Amino acid sequence: MNRFAFLLVFSCILACGSGTTPSHTGQQAQAVCGTPASSETLRVMEGLKPHCEGCHATGARGYFASADAFQSLLVADTRLVNTANPDDSELVRLLEGTAQGAFKQMPIGEKSYAQLVAGGAAKLTVDEVRAWIRGLGAQQRDPRPDPDARRITRLSATQMQRALYQQLGLKHDDFFFPAKEFGIEMAEPRDDDHYPLQPTDVTPSPRQHGTGARFYALGGGSVMYQVSPDRTPSPTFVLTLTQVSQRWCRRALAMPDNTALFPKGAVRSANPDEVKATLKRWSLRFLGERFSDAEVDELYTDVFVPLSTPTDTEPAYVGVCSYFIRHPHWIFY
Repeated sequence: MNRFAFLLVFSCILACGSGTTPSHTGQQAQAVCGTPASSETLRVMEGLKPHCEGCHATGARGYFASADAFQSLLVADTRLVNTANPDDSELVRLLEGTAQGAFKQMPIGEKSYAQLVAGGAAKLTVDEVRAWIRGLGAQQRDPRPDPDARRITRLSATQMQRALYQQLGLKHDDFFFPAKEFGIEMAEPRDDDHYPLQPTDVTPSPRQHGTGARFYALGGGSVMYQVSPDRTPSPTFVLTLTQVSQRWCRRALAMPDNTALFPKGAVRSANPDEVKATLKRWSLRFLGERFSDAEVDELYTDVFVPLSTPTDTEPAYVGVCSYFIRHPHWIFY
């Protein structure tokens, strides 16, 4: 199943979209970076920026990182901007709340961009965006990746720990309690069966070696112990993340009233419709993507159902929870 094949190989993004500046000048630079941004393009970028920059300033979708990024990643991408038909542009549909992808509108919220304009919260109108697209003309985009461009990067061990705390509704106190050794404040694991992990350089540092070792296995580094950070998807990293994701998901699911995983009104149920509603909600929570009904059905059939039993759905929920954490779109950014 292609959608769920966990490939840990990602291609690099274009140099112009990464915010780097190629070492070319004049016409040669234009050939590498594509059509330079016009003054009207810059006006549109500045008009959209206050409502889009918060989520799109970095990474592969960092459209507002710079004028070059806006031009290369958005304007020159025919999937987002159709110069032959502005109404067929995904950008316009996103602004109007009728998009066809994972997100129906941008920015995410109760109101679409068009509604923000109608309420006076945004200045640049959607009709102005249409007119700009209509006047763009053909765009150039170099299909060759620059060897010096920024590449997709996996989360660090610290980022993973913090993300899991937030997404699973866990916190430091769920794994550690205050302790002292020779009068020095330390963090004592409540139970190693919960797979706690903690950098050795933080204060209070973990008192047990296994806690730091698990952090190192996820690629964490230490100045104190002269361990270099490692962001490669090594076998040790994959095995450790598998163990941590499953154990932490089980711990989070066992917590009563955990609104991080089950907001008010949602329950851990065996009912297929309620399970699928949870999977769709989790796809947005963990990956920032709203799975389609077909994708949810596939995940339910291929992951949830085989792990579920007539009397116990916990293994199935643990399985889909840890699936999202081990997904490449969670591991890499």
